[in-house]
Amino acid sequence: MTDSPDPLMSFRSDLQLLTRDLGCVSGTLEEIATVWRRARQCRPDLPLGLPLRLETATRQLAAIADDLARAEPGQQFQLAYLMTEQMSALERDAAAAQAMTCSAGILPVGDTRLWGYLDAAMRRARARALSFFSRPAGY
Repeated sequence: MTDSPDPLMSFRSDLQLLTRDLGCVSGTLEEIATVWRRARQCRPDLPLGLPLRLETATRQLAAIADDLARAEPGQQFQLAYLMTEQMSALERDAAAAQAMTCSAGILPVGDTRLWGYLDAAMRRARARALSFFSRPAGY
């Protein structure tokens, strides 16, 4: 006899993992902001507030994930859709920010590996967010 996984437990576990991934994104953006502040002398063109605005957007995604955990079944799809829409916007904005320091011909500031960490965490978060669309209502 095999046990089938509890859908509610799986849902909560995925939400916890999503929140953890978003925490990684948020922390990485804070580190990028630090690198950018330190690079200010050689790169005065860097918009120092940009990584912090991206970090704020990440915290908003985490708040949506919290709302998703408490949502009624009818609201879960709407919140998952909102989350993926905002995640797409965050990914676009992060790619634009990354291009400011990691493109060919641009003076590097030392954040290249951090962008790699951010990309990996965003990919994990996106996969988890998209998984909510394949669940039955209420899970």
